[in-house]
Amino acid sequence: MTVPPPASRTEQLRDQAQRQLGAALDRIPFRRAHVLILVLVAFGALFDAIEQYNVGLAAPLIAAQWELSNAEVGLLTTLTFAGMAIGSLIAGVTGDRYGRRITYMYNLALYTVGALLAAFAPDLGWLLVARFVVGIGLGGELNTGLTLVAELMPTKYRGAAVATVNIAAGGLGIFASSALAALMLGPLETALGGPETAWRWLLGILALPALLVFVYRWFLPESPRYLLVEGRVNEANEVLTRLAANRLRPLRGGGPTAYVDAVEGQRLPRQRIRLAEIFEGRLARNTLVIWVVSAMTFGAQVTITVFMPTVLVARGFDVSTSLGYTTIINVGGLVGAVLASVFGYRFKRRVVLGYGAIVAVLVAIAFGTSANLAMILVLGGLLQLMFILLNTTTWVWAPELYPTRVRAFGTGASVTVALVAASLIPLLAGVIVDATGAVGMFVMVGVMYAVMAVAVRLGPETQGVALEDAG
Repeated sequence: MTVPPPASRTEQLRDQAQRQLGAALDRIPFRRAHVLILVLVAFGALFDAIEQYNVGLAAPLIAAQWELSNAEVGLLTTLTFAGMAIGSLIAGVTGDRYGRRITYMYNLALYTVGALLAAFAPDLGWLLVARFVVGIGLGGELNTGLTLVAELMPTKYRGAAVATVNIAAGGLGIFASSALAALMLGPLETALGGPETAWRWLLGILALPALLVFVYRWFLPESPRYLLVEGRVNEANEVLTRLAANRLRPLRGGGPTAYVDAVEGQRLPRQRIRLAEIFEGRLARNTLVIWVVSAMTFGAQVTITVFMPTVLVARGFDVSTSLGYTTIINVGGLVGAVLASVFGYRFKRRVVLGYGAIVAVLVAIAFGTSANLAMILVLGGLLQLMFILLNTTTWVWAPELYPTRVRAFGTGASVTVALVAASLIPLLAGVIVDATGAVGMFVMVGVMYAVMAVAVRLGPETQGVALEDAG
């Protein structure tokens, strides 16, 4: 057996500084400053989720106005998620090299610009480009927000904190997107100029997040873990001092407390960052597991969310009624996000993901074969609950599988895989629905969750493990 060489002095210094920082974050009480960070990121996640799904909800009006085929309508969703996949990968690289905070803000601004371009689109080509731009911003914002929250929270509360962000995204966001569409394309349609312009308001209202950029610039701190790796020790200590003082704005008077005693201006002695590292050694297995898990759960969620109105229409409900019932069903997603936050604090990641996937298999098959309205609503809500519970727990797990030097890229790569799945699996589901009906699609989703349940068993348990020990 080969004995590994003893750690060099530089490696010891690196590990000592990182552990000092991790210990400091764990000693600082979880108070209002931490909650405010969660609120700031959660607002971005809320708009992110609404923007993901609003074009699909507006698609019937757009298709009628421009006489689009089903394939052209499908391109709107496909390009949005394709853009998200690319944006997440780009943000993973820029987040590790230029910082989490600046990467988060430019992606928020980017999808705001895309929303405005979509609202004023004169034709399909323009709208497709706009949705691709929106997707790039959305993917980067999702990835960086997960990484930033994970790195700013104490170990004890990290899982619950990341899950709480998804209450705004996967839970409240999906519910709000369908409710907003039902309102703006229903009772408010005439006031917004009729069906020809109401959908433009629905797409353009997401320009509001531009205002959040200015708020983030003043309040959202950079990850002290990133600052330490870059040798910006004073800034890292300043962020820790502000958190300890229970505030996010810079403190007046006096310097920061020296929580970490590394040398200012010198990057931590560290291994050269190689993005290929997530495919090597024990990180390779972590990467394979999280890729399979994220592709299965997110691909299933998007597929059912996109096809839910279609399934309801096929069972005899009109479009307006289907949107209303979809909104009711999406309440289950909000409950699932809240449960994910509780479970992230109390239960192990692999337990929630493994057993949750088995429950999702049973619920998907039961929903696919139900015909009674009451059962459709109950099982549909339960299915959305499982989607968001599993999806949220997956994004809690992902940043915990990688060390700081490649955490943003590793998380971003898993988000990218999930988004690619979200682009391709709905297309496969459409083929299956045409050939076998809705039951075939729900069987497919059941198989996906069965694969996920097996993959989860191969990954490491990370609940309660400090991020310095990740990977």
